[in-house]
Amino acid sequence: MAGCRSWVVTGLLALGALAGCSGPEVRYDYDAKADFAAYHSYDWLPAGKGGPARGGGFDNAIMTGRITRAVAAELAAKKFRHEPGAAPDLLVSAYPLTTGSHSSRVHLGVGLGFGPLGLGVGAPVGDRHREAVGSIVLEIQDAKAKTVVWKATAENVLRDSDSPAEADAAVAEAVRGLFRRFPPPAR
Repeated sequence: MAGCRSWVVTGLLALGALAGCSGPEVRYDYDAKADFAAYHSYDWLPAGKGGPARGGGFDNAIMTGRITRAVAAELAAKKFRHEPGAAPDLLVSAYPLTTGSHSSRVHLGVGLGFGPLGLGVGAPVGDRHREAVGSIVLEIQDAKAKTVVWKATAENVLRDSDSPAEADAAVAEAVRGLFRRFPPPAR
């Protein structure tokens, strides 16, 4: 019986480790009728020109620049040309969106046990800390038809407690996730 318990504990620890390494949760949708093979160039959708409403604590020039650079790098890796001021095939909009907040508090516990019986006591230590949590939204429009052909969201990937280096890494990983299935396979 003890051997069985150790396998169960080992299995649960392995599942926990895998869940922690799964990366950002990405949701996407696209227009199945769009001819993605015909798209080769892009430009950024100008603010106020039909772009989605933005808002929240992460909508700042630093975070928006971080996201824009990551999106441009992914599009370049997929062989899309940036054609500002020309007649691009696609118009791209990518932005941060505050999606909520969570509270964290450290707990300290002490326990004593003998055989199958045990006793423990725990208490919160320190002040409760609330931090904003944000997502990254990516919308890609067909420039001629002015219709959205791809939309993806990387959920809960931004935290206001991240250092600049941690934020850079979180954004890069999330944006890679946004483009993982872009463009979709040809029909």
